[in-house]
Amino acid sequence: MDEIKNRYQEAMNKGHNAAWDQDWQRAADFYRQALDEAPEDPNALVSLGLALYEQGLYDQSQEYYSQAQKISPENPLAYEKSSQLFELLGRNEDAVAPALKASELYLQEGNIAKSVECLVRINRVDTTNLPAHSRLALIYEKTGREQQAVTEFLIVASLLQHQGEIEDAKQAAEHALELQPSSREAKDTLALIHEGVPLPLPVPSKVETIEHPTAPNSLDEQEHIEKKPILELDPIDEARQLALSDLANLVFEQGGGDSNGRDRDHQATWDGVSGLQQGEQKIASQLLQTAVISQGRGDEDETAEKLQQAIDAGLDHPAVYFDLGFILSKGDRLESAMRYLQRSIEDDSYALAARILIARTLRFKGQLNDAATNYLEALRIADALILPEEQRDDMLRMYGPIIEAESKQSDVEAKNGLCDLIEELLFRPDWQHHLAEARGEYQIDVDGAPAIPVGEVLTNPQGHRIVESVRTINQYARTGFMRSAMEEAYFAIQFAPTYLPLHTFMGELLLKQEHLKEAIEKFSTIAQTYRARGEPLHAVKVLQRLIKAAPMDLEARMQLIALHEEMNHYDEAIKEKVNLAGVYYNLADLSRAREVYLEAYQLAESTGSSREFSIEILHNLADIEMQSLDWKHAEEIYEQIRALKPDDPQAAEKVIELKLRLGQDQQAQDELINYLSFMETNGENQAALSFIGKLVDDYPDRTYFREIKAGLFLKEGQGEAAIKEYDAIGEMLLEAGDTQGALQAIEAIINLNPPNKDEYQGIIETLITEE
Repeated sequence: MDEIKNRYQEAMNKGHNAAWDQDWQRAADFYRQALDEAPEDPNALVSLGLALYEQGLYDQSQEYYSQAQKISPENPLAYEKSSQLFELLGRNEDAVAPALKASELYLQEGNIAKSVECLVRINRVDTTNLPAHSRLALIYEKTGREQQAVTEFLIVASLLQHQGEIEDAKQAAEHALELQPSSREAKDTLALIHEGVPLPLPVPSKVETIEHPTAPNSLDEQEHIEKKPILELDPIDEARQLALSDLANLVFEQGGGDSNGRDRDHQATWDGVSGLQQGEQKIASQLLQTAVISQGRGDEDETAEKLQQAIDAGLDHPAVYFDLGFILSKGDRLESAMRYLQRSIEDDSYALAARILIARTLRFKGQLNDAATNYLEALRIADALILPEEQRDDMLRMYGPIIEAESKQSDVEAKNGLCDLIEELLFRPDWQHHLAEARGEYQIDVDGAPAIPVGEVLTNPQGHRIVESVRTINQYARTGFMRSAMEEAYFAIQFAPTYLPLHTFMGELLLKQEHLKEAIEKFSTIAQTYRARGEPLHAVKVLQRLIKAAPMDLEARMQLIALHEEMNHYDEAIKEKVNLAGVYYNLADLSRAREVYLEAYQLAESTGSSREFSIEILHNLADIEMQSLDWKHAEEIYEQIRALKPDDPQAAEKVIELKLRLGQDQQAQDELINYLSFMETNGENQAALSFIGKLVDDYPDRTYFREIKAGLFLKEGQGEAAIKEYDAIGEMLLEAGDTQGALQAIEAIINLNPPNKDEYQGIIETLITEE
């Protein structure tokens, strides 16, 4: 059984690899091999169905998806693909049943988006399918999409009227009117039904899906998402849309289903899942469903009440906290609102909106200092979000000193002004674009200039004048008038002498004018000032910029190392020590390079950093000992590396070379045999041949290296190359007077049956005669 299982798994793995490479023919062949081992395996059937589908072999693909449905009737994918295939084959009537089944199964899983997609497909191939329209209407209603729900209920009314079920048609239209009392379409439809006028039948629907920020499941979905127009919302509306979507999915999870929502971390979390009684869990789920329905009706009082009861029953989810906090923030329960909003901050998706709402609430209550702090926290999040991902953590950390400094300010007018500025920046539909433009006004337009937190300018008393100066500096710099740009920077310094980004800009301008010495002095002073002000991260950024401009500046490198150690950023400190040692090495100061490498190694060992750091440093140390001709010490270091990483090829090779230099031939030979055995086991015969070839070149008098090389050639099936090696061995031994050794080498050649075998036989006879 294990053998069958292994063959099956191997075939599946090869099929997946071929599918990854888009080689669908090979993928199909491997999947068929897997089915030979496990004929009723649903994964193999579905995989083969996909491979055939990608080749355009729709009839064959359909057969395997049909088999998968019978074997695994709970798998919605097989039904969904069958429906797609029937549609492609023009068999629209056959496409309906599997699409309905897929929609039902997806709904059970909590995957609302896929469920809706299947129903929309039905409406595309069969516009009058009543079950599909009815299900869509209910899903849209439960997920708070009132307009779509109204449209579907009116279609249901039309279909029921045409079937002669007039009362049911009236009920559907009346329900649509309840959902949206102002809907002219619903009113007209109900009036037409009462008058007995036939309603228009639906036209084929456009492809639509529930908006749900999940990762696309296919290339088709990716293209659909990319082409979809983006509706710009302010941060609070963005968070509300997301919360409504998450709440709708929680309703369908029923407290335990597998939602394919935003991500696995946003599953419903019931306090003590195993400890919570099933009845209590059901109650919480029902309360949540009631909350979603009442929210769809616009009844926020009932929504808040039911959300609160659901939380009390054990529901724990950021969307619930944010939605409840948002509703309460509009009333008089402000303390409760802030408590729930505070809990939603823990989730990145709601943090920005929650901070803005908390800041507004605190400001309304007259707690201006705390309001300003929360506005800055919101700006911190927003400022990081508009940067590339790799720069976000640094930007978040840069706000620490800004927020701390602002919390100590007592100027009420300035704090109100700051709150107004941040509100105007962030609370708008195009907030990301607007914030990016604001950064452009504050950021000097010079390559390599550091990213400046927007909050640093907003909290500066001379912020508006700084912005004007930066604009002028940029205008001069873009047109190449660097001297004028520098003069403007000097002017700005007069009214904002402590605004260090301006000094940083001056350093950049000095670099542009190739005044390297002055730029280094400027950057060094800025870094020291940031460090003295307790803003080490800013100091690190400035020093990194300095080092980029002047890689050989040893003082800057040592300052940078000290800063990293002060912040307990030990990995960064180790890297910088290695870089510093490299500078000393390039300056041919091997003694100082050795000292710094040793310091880096000791720091790596004492802080438990990655073993790779230690290995890299030891390699550098060994290289220094090699340069210093201290072969014994170098060998000891390489042995230390092998203790840390037994499969390190460079260490193994260096140990062999060093033993040879130290005259330890037998030990070197033993090490070589072990190393080559290891290489062979790992299938690295070519690398082994390359290494032994190097040894032959370096030590041409060591015949046993040639013997080993000849043996490796034979294993690789390179008989002619092996003969050449034996030939060379024979000549070397004859010159050394070792006739017996030479005879053995020639006999080895004869055993390989070369074309000139008789010549070698003659040489043997001659040598024997001479003896």
